[in-house]
Amino acid sequence: MAPAASIDLKAPGKRIGHIELVWSDDAHAYGVIPVPIVAIVGGSGPTALVTAGVHGDEYEGLVIARSLAARLEPGDLAGRLIVMPALNWPAVEARARTSPIDRQNLNRAFPGGSDGPTALIAAFVEGLLPEIDIAVDLHSGGTQSSYTPCGYVYAMGSAEFRARKLAAAHAFGAPVTAVVAATASSGSLSGACERHGVPMVATELGGGARLDRTAQAIGEAGTLNLLRHAGVLHGAPVPTRTAFRHTPSRRAHVMAPIDGLAETVVAPGETVEAGQLVARVWPTDDLARPPVEVRFAEAGMVMAVRTMPMVKRGDTLCHTGVPMSDDDFLGVGR
Repeated sequence: MAPAASIDLKAPGKRIGHIELVWSDDAHAYGVIPVPIVAIVGGSGPTALVTAGVHGDEYEGLVIARSLAARLEPGDLAGRLIVMPALNWPAVEARARTSPIDRQNLNRAFPGGSDGPTALIAAFVEGLLPEIDIAVDLHSGGTQSSYTPCGYVYAMGSAEFRARKLAAAHAFGAPVTAVVAATASSGSLSGACERHGVPMVATELGGGARLDRTAQAIGEAGTLNLLRHAGVLHGAPVPTRTAFRHTPSRRAHVMAPIDGLAETVVAPGETVEAGQLVARVWPTDDLARPPVEVRFAEAGMVMAVRTMPMVKRGDTLCHTGVPMSDDDFLGVGR
């Protein structure tokens, strides 16, 4: 059974509480793991869900969601806003990507179940999604990577649903929006929203185990504008547009060919050419061996770069994206 909320999520007003994640282990023998939740109800309009902390080491979203929960009041809203500012609470407490309790990745746990805290959190959100009209899931690069600030949407679904997602991405207005193919994980929150027909804009906002203030500002402004676009917040949205980028194949992902120390020479947001140097990977186990140079197989924009220099063979050093038109996103002409 999915956890219950300690507050009424539908009653008018502003309520701060938690979902009651009952779990028994050495640290939580007879208690509740309180996953924070805020419900702000100002009118009978649409309902929005804003989440952060799906991964506990992604800090920009934690600050944005916490700020929204603090500053917005019922009078600001024409509808209802549910904020879960630290969704994977055990991971947030541990400053880790995955839960320290069951070692599961919440963004691979949907639709959830009862076989661990991560599955229980996913089950709660999955049960909430039939009530949601628009969603924002705030991510960043976490401890090991940094992204150019971007939105993140799926290129799948009916023409009408794609059009709603296209409009949501433009309303969020990130400088670029990464488009993910239908092969992305169905166990993600994005995948869950797809199943329930909820337009969602996810994000990747900076990262590198720090707060990127520019990315944070983009995420906060984008979330507020999307809430206005959806009719959840009072006021007209600011006209904005985004530039879509997609990663057409695995050739756009640059992997470390050996274990070692990666000296990366590109940054998020740069435009690069095929054959351009990505990094030198210095072997650390044999000082007589020269570094291995790694180069781009294809041209594009650098979407993300690994910030942790120590690498294992197969680790992603960076990946690129190439332009996608609105018509291509909508599947026009297919």
